[in-house]
Amino acid sequence: MKEEILSANRFEKLYRFDEVTSTMDMCEELIKSGVRRGIVVASSQTAGRGRNAKKWSSEANGNLYLSFFDELDTDLIPQRCAVAAYSAVSEFVKSAEPVRIKWPNDIFIGMKKVSGMIAKTALFGEKKFYIGGIGINVFMPHEPGMKFAWEPAALSDYADVKSEDVLNALVKSTDGAFSLKTAEIIEIYKQNISWMIGKKIVFSQDLIHNEDGEISGFSEDFSVIKILTNEGLKELSALSIISLK
Repeated sequence: MKEEILSANRFEKLYRFDEVTSTMDMCEELIKSGVRRGIVVASSQTAGRGRNAKKWSSEANGNLYLSFFDELDTDLIPQRCAVAAYSAVSEFVKSAEPVRIKWPNDIFIGMKKVSGMIAKTALFGEKKFYIGGIGINVFMPHEPGMKFAWEPAALSDYADVKSEDVLNALVKSTDGAFSLKTAEIIEIYKQNISWMIGKKIVFSQDLIHNEDGEISGFSEDFSVIKILTNEGLKELSALSIISLK
């Protein structure tokens, strides 16, 4: 492990690892050792985490695997994670295809997924922490037999990028997103997710049965998606989106 001081950054330190089970796991270990806040990055993960217990492809291929943690003193953790990743990706993509957030917290370039994230809160002793994890495809993942729910994109398809530059951008944007006021985060998130309203959606609540509908909107804090279906309006805080048209 290599430890670096982060100047003028709320997370204070960056912890670099060559290989870990997951950067989320390392955040938990650091918290248990008495560290209050920090950012963890690794070259590869042997058990990278995604949403809904999915595996996140995590080879040592130059892609970015980063997690961060702090004592819980803020709100809208998933939305802040999404804004952080959106801001970092936007620095490197200057094309006709828009960078945008797909609910709840994936980052797309056009309709291709370039980044995903996961967030949770956990109690350690008497203190509550949030832990966020962000993965960014700096380069295209190539794994034989690997199936992707969404066609993947990579920053290297749009710009001449280096992993370290993307890391620096994400460290900065994460600090920025978690320093913004609630109203500011909601406004940025709203601007970059409103494109989904009116889209036809195929989704699943149990990863077995698919349902059809049309997205009619979101709750005020964007923690709930509203979908018009043949059975009426459904307001859901968790689902898997199969397709959007």
